Amino acid sequence: MFVGIPAARKAHMNNETILGIETSELLLHLSYLMLIAGSLVRTILPLRIMIIVSTIAGFISGYLTGYDSMVMWEAGFFVVNVVQVAIIIRERRSAKLTEEELALHKHKFSSLSTVDFFRLVKRGTWVTAMSGEHLTTQGAPVVRILIVSKGAAQVEIDGTIVAFCRNGDFVGEMAFVSGNPASATVTTVTETRYLMWRSEELKGLLEKHPDIKNALQTVFSKNLIEKLSRDVRASEPEPIGASESIA
Repeated sequence: MFVGIPAARKAHMNNETILGIETSELLLHLSYLMLIAGSLVRTILPLRIMIIVSTIAGFISGYLTGYDSMVMWEAGFFVVNVVQVAIIIRERRSAKLTEEELALHKHKFSSLSTVDFFRLVKRGTWVTAMSGEHLTTQGAPVVRILIVSKGAAQVEIDGTIVAFCRNGDFVGEMAFVSGNPASATVTTVTETRYLMWRSEELKGLLEKHPDIKNALQTVFSKNLIEKLSRDVRASEPEPIGASESIA
């Protein structure tokens, strides 16, 4: 097993023990333990760090036991993960959000990491629309999707106002998901600030980042429930006497 191993490394292997266990074997156990711990971590940076610790332990174990192939592979894993950690840290430092974007992240996209949310925002465009701007037109293709940050818009179906979109509401999300034309005409009724994405560009981003796709689908579902809940409350009959003034 140890053919070709320098004498100094042989002596070190035979003499160094901790609690009756050879140092090389103990380091190998540590390497696998860190891999197991890393598999339990859900966030990428701690996972990468644990893999780096694992590769260091594996590298030293391989060196002490003379497994040069193991040393080579562990060194390769070490370099790859150090580079990935550097990339993650650089992305986190560059993910600078405005106050408006921080509020949107907190209230609507809290399940996304700051880096992923920054990717999402960076692909979009902030727009300030005057009152009376059509955001979607019933029956027309929807080429963009947006979320209202400030202001309000009315929703019309066949010329009848059926609902209003407010802060935090999406416009065009159903057409984005289904690919169908707009089911309603949405028009701003006040100066309205919104974040807008071109549909094709957003689809490209979601294909590359499944975590963003899953989070966006969840936000769509929650917002749809909120809209339906508001519609139900608005359609409930007013209690008898509720509008009467108190004498």
